[in-house]
Amino acid sequence: MPFEKTVFRKQDIVLEQDDEGRDVYFILQGEVQVRSMIADEGTLSAGLARLGENDFFGELAMFDGEPRSAEVIALTDCEIVRIDGPSLIRFMDQSPEKGYFVLREMFMNLVRHLRQNNIRTKTVLQLYLNENEA
Repeated sequence: MPFEKTVFRKQDIVLEQDDEGRDVYFILQGEVQVRSMIADEGTLSAGLARLGENDFFGELAMFDGEPRSAEVIALTDCEIVRIDGPSLIRFMDQSPEKGYFVLREMFMNLVRHLRQNNIRTKTVLQLYLNENEA
């Protein structure tokens, strides 16, 4: 399975929003921020998640082939492994007993992020409702 280890410096862009890649990234060392541009002109971004050692990102595009939904920027100097997404899917298909553990880790990662996003959404809605009640 093809992979490449890369060093990113603080403030380097690791992934750009709307890129077409299908690779998955695994953080060996350092911290990144996942953020999404929310203004039409791309001038306002919202931080979606902070990821660190042993976290991964890019799995959504690996599975659905859609453009990247967010950008990822290095918050510190980072060492990151880029894994070829289509090759990883082939590996999981050809070795389902090993692929299960890869999918399980990806699923647990997605569940953790979904729960965090649910809390953020609830907080934003509460703030909005409280503001409109005043």
